Amino acid sequence: MQSRFYASAATLVVSFVLSGVAFAQTLSGPASSTEADGAQLEDIVVTAQRRSERLQDVPVAVTSLSSAALSRQGVTSSMELSQAAPSLIMNSNVSVASPYIRGIGSDFFDPTSESPVAIYVDDVYMAAPQANIFSLAGTKQIDVLSGPQGTLFGRNATGGVIQIQTFDPTQDPHLDVSGSYGNYDYVNASFYGSVGVAENVATSVSAQYENQGKGYGKNLFDGSEINKYQINNISIRNKWMIELPTETVLRISGDYSRSGNTVSYHRAPGSFSDLPGAIPPTGYISRYDANINFPDTMRVKSGGLSLKVDQDLGAVSLTSITAYRKSSDYYTLDEDQSTESNIANGAYELAWTAKYQGFSQEVRLKGRDNPVFNWMVGGFYYSAKGSYHDFIFTGINFIDFDQQKTKSIAGFAQATVKLLENTKLTGGVRYTRDTVQFAFPAAGLFPSKRVFKEPTFRVALEQHFSRDILAYVSFNTGFKSGGYALLSADGYDPEKLKAYEVGLKTEWFNRTLRLNINGFLYRYSDQQVNVNRGSGNVVENAGDSHIKGFEATVDYVPTSRLKLSGAVTLMDGHYTDYPGYEFRNARGDSIGIINAKGFRTVRTPKFVGSISAQYTLPTESGDFAANVGLQHNSGYNFVVDPRVRQSSYTIINAGLSWSPSNGPFTVRVWGKNLTDTDYYSIANPNLYPVGDASVSAPPRTYGVTASIKY
Repeated sequence: MQSRFYASAATLVVSFVLSGVAFAQTLSGPASSTEADGAQLEDIVVTAQRRSERLQDVPVAVTSLSSAALSRQGVTSSMELSQAAPSLIMNSNVSVASPYIRGIGSDFFDPTSESPVAIYVDDVYMAAPQANIFSLAGTKQIDVLSGPQGTLFGRNATGGVIQIQTFDPTQDPHLDVSGSYGNYDYVNASFYGSVGVAENVATSVSAQYENQGKGYGKNLFDGSEINKYQINNISIRNKWMIELPTETVLRISGDYSRSGNTVSYHRAPGSFSDLPGAIPPTGYISRYDANINFPDTMRVKSGGLSLKVDQDLGAVSLTSITAYRKSSDYYTLDEDQSTESNIANGAYELAWTAKYQGFSQEVRLKGRDNPVFNWMVGGFYYSAKGSYHDFIFTGINFIDFDQQKTKSIAGFAQATVKLLENTKLTGGVRYTRDTVQFAFPAAGLFPSKRVFKEPTFRVALEQHFSRDILAYVSFNTGFKSGGYALLSADGYDPEKLKAYEVGLKTEWFNRTLRLNINGFLYRYSDQQVNVNRGSGNVVENAGDSHIKGFEATVDYVPTSRLKLSGAVTLMDGHYTDYPGYEFRNARGDSIGIINAKGFRTVRTPKFVGSISAQYTLPTESGDFAANVGLQHNSGYNFVVDPRVRQSSYTIINAGLSWSPSNGPFTVRVWGKNLTDTDYYSIANPNLYPVGDASVSAPPRTYGVTASIKY
C-alpha cells in the first residue's frame, strides 16, 4: 500500500513537471532561447536554521513567499496563506487562527491554547490564537517550515512554524501607499513609510485599514446584514533600527491591532432546529444567511512591544529577543442558530470575554559562519496567563473568572559539521520544562498545577552532489505541552511526534527550473483534540496516528517575462488507536462510542495541488503584468466523523496590473475565488440542540487597487 502511494506520487509529479516544461517551451520556443534571454530563478534566502542561507542549501522543507509574491497572489492576511502554501490549511474556529501543516494542528480557542504550528513575527512568538489573524502590511517575507521545529525556535512546534519577517527601516526614504475597493463595499487602505531620522537611526511605520461595508448575507430575523468579515479593522506597527558603534544593532518594535466581524455559523443542509419556540426557517438557509435573535459578533484587540539586540562579538554573535504581548476578545454567538430565546426551551446563547498576556525572553549565541563547523546554543523563557471573564451560557454566568498560568524554560543547541567534502551532519537537542497552573475560583476549585518535562532531538544528513543538487534525510521529535481546558477544568497530557523525512532540492537548465521534492512519515502519539461535551469544549488525548506524505514544488522561468510555479501534496493519515470517540448525528444526538482506529486523521487531504503563472509585458503605453493561480483540494474531515467533512474544492485567483514605464504608480484589477466555490472556514459537530454547524469561506470577490511606491 505504501509503495503504491509513493509510486503514484512520483508519477504525478513527473507528469506535472514535464507538462509544465512543455507548456513553457510552447510559449517561449526552444531552450536555447531561454538561455539567450538570460532568465534565471532568483536565490531565495531563508533563516530556517537561524542563519541566512539559500533555500536550496537548507535540509528542511520550506515554502518561502516574498512580499512581491504575496501581492501577486492577493494574499493580504494570515488567513489566506494556505492559497500560497499547499501543505498548509488555515481554518478559523470562532474567529481564531487554526493552522494545520501536514495534518498537524489544532482548533483550540482558549486564550491559553497554543497551536502545534507556531507563528513568529520578527522572531517574536505569537501565542494567543485570537491574535493570529492579522494583516500582512509591511511584510518582507513569510517562510512556512514543515515538521517539528523544536531545537532552534523559542517554543516547541510539533507541526511546523510560520515565520513572518517585516521590513527593516532604511536610511533612504521609502514610501508604499495603496488603496483598494471591491464588491460588498470592501475598502482597504495601507501605508508603509521608512526614513532615517539621524545617523545610524531609522524608523518605519506600517498601517492598514480594512472594512467590509456590506455583509455576505442577511439575518432574516431583523433584516440586518451579517457575515461581514472585516469591520473597521486597523493595524499599525512602528519599528526602529539603531546601529551603535559597538557593533550592536537594536530593533525596537511596537504594534497594535483592532478587528471585528459578524461571522455567523449555519446548520448543515437538511438539518433543522426543533426547539419549540423557534420561528421558521429553523434549518439551513444559505451559505451566508441566518435566522437568529442573538448577535454573532467578534471583537479583538491585540498588541505588543519587542526589543531585538544583535551583538557582534567577533568569533561569535549574540542575539536577544525580549517581547511582551497582550490581547483581549469579546465574542457573542447564537449557538443554536435559531430565534428561540426561552432558556427553558433550550435556547443556546453564548457570550464571553477572553484575555491574554505573555512575556518571552530568548537568547541565542552562535559561532561565525564556517564551512566546516557551525553551532548555536540558546535559552528561552516564557510566562503567560489567559482567562475567561463573565462566560455567559444559556442566560447563566457560567464562569465569572478562570485562568491558566504557564511558565516555560528551555535550553537548546544545534551544530552542523562537515564530514566529507560535500557531506554534512546536523544534530540538535532541546530540553523543555513547562509548568501550568489552573484556577477556577468561581466554582470553588483549588488551584491545580502540572509540570511537564521533555527532551526533543533533530538529526539530519545532507549530501551536496553539486551546487544545484542537495539530498537530505532527517529525523525529528516534537513535543507540545499539556494543560487545562478552561471551560471544563479538565487536564490533558502532552502530545508527541516522531518525524522521518527524505528530500531532494534541485535546479536545472542554467537555474531556469527548480524542482524540490520530499517524502515524510509521522508517528503521532497522544494527539490533543478539541471535543464538545456536556460541560463545554474539552481537550482530550486521541491516542496514536500515522501520517505519510509526498510533496513537490516546481518553479520555471522560460523567459524573463514568464514564471510558472506549481506544487503537489499527497497525504495519507489514519488513527492507529483512538479509544472512546463519541459519534453524533447531525442534530447532535450521541449514537455510540467506539475506538476510531482506522479512521482518517483530520485535516489531511489526500491531494492538494496548485499551479500559477505570472507574465509581464512592457509596451510603449506602460508595463502590464498578469497572474493567475489555481489551487485544488481533494477534501478532508474536520473531525474523525467523516460526516463533518470538507468536500473537494478548487479556488482560482487572478489579477492584471498596469504601471507607466519606470513609474511609481500601479493599478491592479483582481479577483479571488473567481468560480464562487462554496467551501468552509470551519465545521464542527455539537451537542443537541446545536448539531452540526459550519462557517462558509468568502465568496467571489473582486476589486481594484491603486498604489504608489517611492
